[in-house]
Amino acid sequence: MYLRTMRGATPHPLMETELNTPKSPTGSAHALSHVALALTAMLSTGAVFAQSSVVIYGIVDQGVVKANGGTTPGAMLPGRGASPDVWTIKAGNTSRLGFRGQEDLGGGLYSRFQIEHRFAMDTGASSNANVFWLGRSVVALGSQSLGEVYAGREYSAAYAVALNVDPTYWSYVSQTGSAYTYANYTPVAATVEASNIRWANAVGYKTPTWSGFSGELQTALGEGTRKRASSGNAQFKSGGLWLAGAFDRLDGNTNMQLVAGGYDFGVVSPKASYTRAKGGLNGDAKAFTVSVTVPIPVGRTFVSYGSLRPTVANRDSSMVGAGVQYDMSKRTLLYLNVGSARQETFTRTTAFDLGIKHTF
Repeated sequence: MYLRTMRGATPHPLMETELNTPKSPTGSAHALSHVALALTAMLSTGAVFAQSSVVIYGIVDQGVVKANGGTTPGAMLPGRGASPDVWTIKAGNTSRLGFRGQEDLGGGLYSRFQIEHRFAMDTGASSNANVFWLGRSVVALGSQSLGEVYAGREYSAAYAVALNVDPTYWSYVSQTGSAYTYANYTPVAATVEASNIRWANAVGYKTPTWSGFSGELQTALGEGTRKRASSGNAQFKSGGLWLAGAFDRLDGNTNMQLVAGGYDFGVVSPKASYTRAKGGLNGDAKAFTVSVTVPIPVGRTFVSYGSLRPTVANRDSSMVGAGVQYDMSKRTLLYLNVGSARQETFTRTTAFDLGIKHTF
């Protein structure tokens, strides 16, 4: 949905007041001066707002999930989110409501903002009771030729790479998600930072794309609750080829590095990643993922595999995922997914989900 203010769209308050003022029979010249003033205000204000836009956007997603009675922990099947052998109403992709706006400042400069709330469709409850704008809350100043500086609550620069290498974009029970594309890396407790893929109090810089190359650097101030965090990525995209590397770092004992790549052949798109994590809540680990996405006439289908190798003995895990997406329109789709994971010394956990997602 687009909300735009343009010339002539809505009367300016000054114009409305002045034009509706009763005129004195002997004060026509004075009234005309008021009309001229009002028109000038309307045109000058319209010229500014004609270059601005605010967009309301979001996702509403609702589905059903069921997992078997396997004892492999739910964290090793990131999208499961359901108790064993219980039918659960759950979103495959978290529902959200967002607002973003951008203003053209002239000379290739722009300013923008974005705020995003996350919630559960089945209950209406916020995804996090303590952070209303859980998705992000950021303001930025940018240049088409020089890049963008931003500040606020924003995704870690590493997440941009981790998200793109997962064919589900970290959605559904079939996702490789945090366990495998992030090597189960969680730098601090949720009581300190509400998400392991976002940083509050962040300041960052995104480059423009130069001959297929782009990058991002970010720092996030601790403000007395944690150490200062940093993250970054570098990406190259040309035709069907995509190569990327990223890091997320709290200190020398708590950090994560990721490399990824893929090639879109048109009829099939394979991708792969390799990640090393150190410290944090879950300790040291290595992980890799491979996936293949195939477009089909009604949407797309995919298969994926993830492997996690922590340094803790007898805790190696692996998962397989598969899914199909049926596009009913450009905004509405149906999905069906299955994911299955097994951690050493535990029995296999398998889950499936089925649902509908609408974007606006």
